[in-house]
Amino acid sequence: MTGVQVAPSRPTAAALRPVTAVVAVMVSAAIPPFAVGAVAVQVGRAVNFSAADLGIGVAAYYLVSALLSPTGGALVVRFGPVACMRVATAAATLGIVAIATAPSGTVIVAALAVLGVPNAVVQPCANQVLVTIPARAQGLSFGLVQSAIPLSTLIAGALLALFGSGETWRVAMWVVVGITVLAQLVIGWARTTAAVHDDATAAPADLPALGGRPLLALLVVAAFAGSAAATTLPAFLASTGDDAGLAPGGIALAQVVGSTACAVTRIAVSHRAGSHPGPANLLTVAVLVLAGGAGFVLLSLSTVGGLVFGLGALLAYTCGWGWNGLFNLAITKARPGRVAATTGLTQGGIFLGGAAGPFLFSRLLEVGGYRLAWSTTAGIAVIAAASLTVAKQRWSRAVGLAEGAA
Repeated sequence: MTGVQVAPSRPTAAALRPVTAVVAVMVSAAIPPFAVGAVAVQVGRAVNFSAADLGIGVAAYYLVSALLSPTGGALVVRFGPVACMRVATAAATLGIVAIATAPSGTVIVAALAVLGVPNAVVQPCANQVLVTIPARAQGLSFGLVQSAIPLSTLIAGALLALFGSGETWRVAMWVVVGITVLAQLVIGWARTTAAVHDDATAAPADLPALGGRPLLALLVVAAFAGSAAATTLPAFLASTGDDAGLAPGGIALAQVVGSTACAVTRIAVSHRAGSHPGPANLLTVAVLVLAGGAGFVLLSLSTVGGLVFGLGALLAYTCGWGWNGLFNLAITKARPGRVAATTGLTQGGIFLGGAAGPFLFSRLLEVGGYRLAWSTTAGIAVIAAASLTVAKQRWSRAVGLAEGAA
């Protein structure tokens, strides 16, 4: 086969099984900060755990993930994705058990930091599995795998609805422990992960890096800013609604509906964009992020009423956090011969943004309340959209120059 074949993005049964395993494992590694954020108000009433503690814990989780991602990638290369997924999921189980039995907020913060370790391993596992998926299924597979994050927030919203009062937050954590155990069973069902191959997905390592380092820098900045804005959403949505005087059931409904819409968006845009040129994909991501910024503005006005809160949550989840799958697809087109190295850098930007966003939000919360914090988050989303727009323009110019030279 002389090149990459473009085919309909339709998964086969062989491709679906490893993708299902990756989604289950990613949920196990990604859900802890979202679950804690959803019941943070109840946790704070039971133990000494403040909004500042939540911000520090979530920031530590993402910071550890960012710092250890290169090590996680090396472990996946050495031991394979199946073994690493099993160990990472087991570590997630132990970390969540520590949260469920925590006697103080300090223990919860420490457990969230440690839970960044399995998350750092899971992300390289996902990338390793996706490159073995047949080319015709990769577009949809990217979207399905990225749906694991909003699925985690959806579960967190359901936990808030079911266990939104008193000491029942510990029961919610034990439910999350059960989810991680279930993921181990899914890994066993999908042990064919390492056996799925398609030579058509390979790209020569000497393909030109369009746009050079400036394009890559813009992509990393966009990843950082977009993630910094988005990751504040599941961590502080529940406490924002509580501050606005909304009932736990209404807050949970907003989170569940928003998470569902986010998952649908990630899958749909990745599926439809599989055959689109990379610069067009970046422009679509920029539009999504900018629309998400409007949702953050509405959340800053959430004290106006539940309708404004619900609309803001829906828009922020759907657009402000629905861009990840399409962003990763665009990166593979920008650097087809350097996918692993490039996604390692941009994923580092995403994790660092995940650490900086909640931490900054918690600090702003202490200074000026939720209105200032969410307004600043909207500004960060604008920075991400601007970086993506400039990157799109630079990429388009590079393509034009390459075609002219040919």
